[in-house]
Amino acid sequence: MKKIQVSKTYLFKIIFLFILFFFCFSSCARAQITPDFYRGLNKTKTNEAVRLFENALASPNVYIRRAAAEELAKLESSAVELSSKTLRRIRSEISGWRAAAYVLFENGGAGDNILDFFLNFDYGETIPNEAKVYILQECKRRKIFLNEKEEAAIEGHYAVSRQQYNEALVFFRVFQEDGNWPLNIPEIFIKYPVLINDLGKAFQYTSYGTEGLSLFIKWLNNIDHENPDQKNILYNLQFYAARIARRNGRNTQAASFFEQAILYAPNTEQSDACIWYILELSLGGTTEFFTQQLGKFVSGWHDGCYFNDILERFLHVLVSKKEWKRIIQIFDIIKDSGASMKSGYAWVIVRLVEEGFLSKEDLSLRGAKTGEDISVFLQIAYNTPYGDLSPTLYYRSLIADALNLPFLEFHEETAEAKRKNYSPAMQFLLGFFTHKAAEHVLTFIKQMERELSVDELRIIAQSLEKEEMYVQSMLLVSRYITREGYVLDRRDLELLFPCPYRELVEKHAKEIGIEAYVVFGLIRTESAFQKDVISRAGAVGLTQLMPATAQEMAGRIRRAGGPDYAAVKNGIDLNDPETNIHIGAYYLNYLMGRFEDTLLSLMAYNGGMNRLRRLRSASSLPVDLFLETIAISETRDYGRKVLSAAAVYKMLYY
Repeated sequence: MKKIQVSKTYLFKIIFLFILFFFCFSSCARAQITPDFYRGLNKTKTNEAVRLFENALASPNVYIRRAAAEELAKLESSAVELSSKTLRRIRSEISGWRAAAYVLFENGGAGDNILDFFLNFDYGETIPNEAKVYILQECKRRKIFLNEKEEAAIEGHYAVSRQQYNEALVFFRVFQEDGNWPLNIPEIFIKYPVLINDLGKAFQYTSYGTEGLSLFIKWLNNIDHENPDQKNILYNLQFYAARIARRNGRNTQAASFFEQAILYAPNTEQSDACIWYILELSLGGTTEFFTQQLGKFVSGWHDGCYFNDILERFLHVLVSKKEWKRIIQIFDIIKDSGASMKSGYAWVIVRLVEEGFLSKEDLSLRGAKTGEDISVFLQIAYNTPYGDLSPTLYYRSLIADALNLPFLEFHEETAEAKRKNYSPAMQFLLGFFTHKAAEHVLTFIKQMERELSVDELRIIAQSLEKEEMYVQSMLLVSRYITREGYVLDRRDLELLFPCPYRELVEKHAKEIGIEAYVVFGLIRTESAFQKDVISRAGAVGLTQLMPATAQEMAGRIRRAGGPDYAAVKNGIDLNDPETNIHIGAYYLNYLMGRFEDTLLSLMAYNGGMNRLRRLRSASSLPVDLFLETIAISETRDYGRKVLSAAAVYKMLYY
């Protein structure tokens, strides 16, 4: 028989191709996400869900295994019987508080460890009441006993987490001796400062505020203020003494405590919170007093935008009182801060000069260095970062037009990269959308958000949008665009300002004679594109129409030759997108015919036509300055939100 000669080169090629095929195949197999876990979430029958979750425990994806273990653990807690094999697999895969609980009892479960678990452990998630029940049941079963005060501390902590403040106070009264609070703060409160917060909230939100304030002052007087180890204790006592005093109308005392708390603030966020409260309390005084307080504390701000709401409220006060020169003073104080509300002050100053309420000479209050040209005010405001896309976009749009500069500057992405090799975390999250379980994904997004990049989160946001989960998509984007180093991207703007129902909006806007981008701004502000949403006041659907208003407008549409929306069996269906969009756009246009101004029409849409007429008749100010005087903050802000959203829609799509 003739031998077949095989060259070494040819043999190596065969081996190489075999190895390559093996790794490619195994890689594809590893990437395969089976639907068992997601199907289990949608099952109503417990035995079927258990079977699917047990199958998911064998998934090559660690996130699926953990999530399946969590679901099985929940079922076990609700008295569903699981096999010993499944229980062992749960313990090997579980994470979060359950994993910590298992470790806790494996290590003996001493009393101090139990307290650490509840009062001093960072899980990165809210520990549910289920955790407390499980731990205390296990303690009882294992004959691990807590004393009365330890149990009271845990129960009080959980009562506060449920906002049951009177119940929490009952638990905390265990620390009283013969009906009196101890002279010195109990050791357990020193070891677990969160209990000070809990007790402070219990006093703040009940009728026992005076008692709580006296107690916190007593403890403050009997603690070593020079001991650096007591810094967090001092902060918590000062901060909650201040909040209790504020709640009980003792504003001067509250401001004093907040100012002392700044000295012990554990981080910049808490420091800003104290300053915010001080300025908020100062709004109740004279405008001169607020100006002094602002000048005193502005240098201590860490996040200027944190104070935008306070600055907006004070601008309302100043315009209402026509204290024009003080508006310049405030701008001078905040011009170098990061507060984007400086754009509001700049715009109002420019408009006051244009209308003759201020002269250019008045601008010299700011000093010669910024001079006589009002464009300086606009330029300072325009250069303010807008990474948070805050409500001050309204002013930015006006300022950009005045300076003939771009409204927003962003990165243009012309083509979306097609990713195939997603990380295990992304495979897990995208599986919710692939396997029709999107309604369950939000909890997991929240848990995993920090470990995902902006590009990955954008893909998740796009998936949410495809499922018509517009609010959730917009909220996700609004969080990741505030990350350090983020550069504004057109794709993110389109997610923040989506245009569902575009064909319907453009059709009816054109028929009625109103700009489509204004209608989009209205819908985004009113309902965030939730077609079935109903407000507490009873407004329904995309454009949030009150039934009586919808009935009247539907009649006008019918009489004008349009469809009879009231002719359907159950009356006008305001949950139907086309019906709601048509009537809402028609109503806005109706208001525009009455007020002959878009901003006034929007304020009337929100605050009511008759109320707006009364307010407008009492003011001789131009419309944009009149807006600043509206006492109802919701109506005041509403017009800004719709017009700024409309400006973004115009920029992106029109």
